[in-house]
Amino acid sequence: MKSSHKIVLALVLTAVFVAAGGFAYYMHFYRQKVDLEAELATAQDGIERFQSWLEGRASAEDKLREIAATTLGFDAERVESRFRSGLNRMASSAGLVKDETVVTVRPITVVKNPAVEGRKVVAEFRRHQNDESISAPDLYTMGAQIRGSGSFESVTRLLALAQSQPWIWSVEGFTLKPKDNQATQFDVTVDVTTALLPDLAPKESGDEVAARVEAEPPDIVDPIAEQVVATAAIVERNVFAPPPPTPPDVVIADANQGTQAKPAKTPKAPPPPLPPYHEWRLTGLSGSPTQGRLAWMLNVRTGAAVLLRPGERVLDAVLVSAAGEEAVFQIGDGEFRLALNETLADRHPVE
Repeated sequence: MKSSHKIVLALVLTAVFVAAGGFAYYMHFYRQKVDLEAELATAQDGIERFQSWLEGRASAEDKLREIAATTLGFDAERVESRFRSGLNRMASSAGLVKDETVVTVRPITVVKNPAVEGRKVVAEFRRHQNDESISAPDLYTMGAQIRGSGSFESVTRLLALAQSQPWIWSVEGFTLKPKDNQATQFDVTVDVTTALLPDLAPKESGDEVAARVEAEPPDIVDPIAEQVVATAAIVERNVFAPPPPTPPDVVIADANQGTQAKPAKTPKAPPPPLPPYHEWRLTGLSGSPTQGRLAWMLNVRTGAAVLLRPGERVLDAVLVSAAGEEAVFQIGDGEFRLALNETLADRHPVE
């Protein structure tokens, strides 16, 4: 009996030791193995993503070189000279009055990655903010303004030309004001920018680059067909032109009154038709640092496009404000809300 108790006790102790050994193995070795396998999987995923990035880098660099080929050069001084001469040639091509055209070029501005700039830094870039490759400028921009005057056809062609030039990076905004009561001549200002990508400069000697840049002033590219059609539609219907004058009253002679005359009785004119609110649709809202929020209106019948600043109008609808995806217009004594892709006929009263 005593020997059987000893055997049972030995078996129990053996099982306890085996279980304790297994638990120790799990805690010390197996758990470490699982953690290492997870780290290895993460590293392999990172390697695969890096390899994918390397494979796509060549095509990305080719596209960047294509973009760089449309710029005015890689040296700030020569870019400024070509930018100024190109804008003057563009104004001349549009037909602006030569003696009243002024081109002003502004200093270079640094453009950095928005993911690491400002208060809201993207989480993936936060730990790399001090990395020179991340915090370095992405590109540089140079702004300019064209001021001049001309006919309505000339100023609208200038806008179409500004949107057609590959060396103009963006059209920041414009103003258009009639010079006379008949709206036959207009003062126009157009703000544009061009880009500099010095990191993508071709590997040529300084003399070769200088000679090439100085010998090739920027060409003026005619607007594409769609822009010509849109411009023609605007010119065809000059929203700034005053209405035609009303005909004078017809005067007839009275035989009994000698040379005195009195106006003939004309039939009462019917009430004027309502403006074609259904033709003008709000197609977009944009912002400009110098002009605030802007509203794009499109005439769905003619294709004419008009860019409105607060205080400007289309028909008798005056833009009051624009925010989010809505614009507020004043028509008569009331204010009305207009959502994107709605026409003025779909307006809603502001409560």
